[in-house]
Amino acid sequence: DEDKVCRSPVTGLVIRVNVEAGQAVLADDTIMVLEAMKMETNVAAPFVGTVKSVRVAAGDSVKVNQVIVEFE
Repeated sequence: DEDKVCRSPVTGLVIRVNVEAGQAVLADDTIMVLEAMKMETNVAAPFVGTVKSVRVAAGDSVKVNQVIVEFE
């Protein structure tokens, strides 16, 4: 379900993951920090929900539009 995923806004490297499966989040909570071209990008939760799974870990490379977090 496309409405229940969060996708990477940039191609880069995962610096920090702030959530884990089962964790409740509020809209605009920072769920992850990505680095692209030496700039950090905070990825925010798009809505209030519960994290179903985190598809990446710190140190992983991501591509633009790659699914990084799924919500229940």
